[in-house]
Amino acid sequence: MLTPTAPPAPPAPPRPGTGAGPGDLALPAPPGVRWRRAWPGKDGRLVLEGADAAGRVVAATARPVLRDGLLAGAGDLAVVGDDPRLPALAALRAGGAVLTAHRAGKRAVLREGPPGAPRAFVKVAGARATRTALDRLAALGAVLDASGVPAPPRLVEVLDADPAAGVLRLAPAPGRDLTSLLARAGTAGCRAAGRATGLALAALATAPATSRPAGPALPVHTGADEAAVLTRWVGDARAHGVLPPDLAAALERAAADVAAALRDAGPDAPAPLVPAHRDLHDGQVLVGGDASGRVVLLDVDTAALADPCLDAGNLLAHLDLARLLLGPARAGAVDALEDGLRAGWAQAGHPLLAAGPRRLELHRAAARLRVVAVHAFRGRARLLAPLARPAQWEA
Repeated sequence: MLTPTAPPAPPAPPRPGTGAGPGDLALPAPPGVRWRRAWPGKDGRLVLEGADAAGRVVAATARPVLRDGLLAGAGDLAVVGDDPRLPALAALRAGGAVLTAHRAGKRAVLREGPPGAPRAFVKVAGARATRTALDRLAALGAVLDASGVPAPPRLVEVLDADPAAGVLRLAPAPGRDLTSLLARAGTAGCRAAGRATGLALAALATAPATSRPAGPALPVHTGADEAAVLTRWVGDARAHGVLPPDLAAALERAAADVAAALRDAGPDAPAPLVPAHRDLHDGQVLVGGDASGRVVLLDVDTAALADPCLDAGNLLAHLDLARLLLGPARAGAVDALEDGLRAGWAQAGHPLLAAGPRRLELHRAAARLRVVAVHAFRGRARLLAPLARPAQWEA
């Protein structure tokens, strides 16, 4: 995320000997460190991210230790500081930039300036990934600039870039992300934010890709591509033991059915491919940043031409996730945001309306299943089990 949000609530105390509190990964950690996120890494290893007692980001890799197919511990723990695969990271940190996220060996985000008034956010990745990010920003920006649609979403401004070094410096973007609004705002504010987001997503989806001037092109992302993403995540979660056996079996069955349906839904039926964010969730959308009222979309590194229901289904699935994470006290806020979102789609004539509710629910189901697999690496498998239930698209 490229803009600061309100500080999180103080963490619960760690469970002795694990560096973990409720909702954390119960894995060995250096003193005072709590692991909060993990990803599947190379050669079957886990990539870990957490924070120490002072709130500083800590990254590491470890070998998962399985017992009866379940993650029971980790060996060969290696804390990654100045990441050798991200050589620009050391110099940026030495210059005073503060690390805010670090997926060891793959990418990092740093803040330049104080938390309340950052000058810039710096993304560090490999040279190829950085060039791809620049190309997607340019391609999507060109589509939006040339589209003529009213109130299109804004993208983050690039201050400077050094693709060879893997460095991309971005301007702070105005607005509050939907995640913080869901946690704190009233229902009226959430409904207004949802409507603004719905209108912006409709503008994105109705921007004619053929209006793009010469330059980098958006790649095509088909239903088969989305099926492959889902299958890979579920397989990784099973292989790393982060899913209880009964949930793993249910998730695999559901994912197989959904993946087959995604593959059967051809790339042009019943709706043509449209410009899409492709990794859309509540943390990627900023609203209310200035008088224009335009929504800002973050992290468009995976932007593509895709099914008109892809972004919508992904965002709805993350609202389902928010309902579980935030609990009954915030259910009204989540419902209000979804109501506003759907009202915005209807008002602007989003192409998903022509695709029909079953297709939207298919993409929502695919995203829900992927969310379970992704968040299983964060110690949330049992909490999110309801997302693996049969979805409405099967009806």
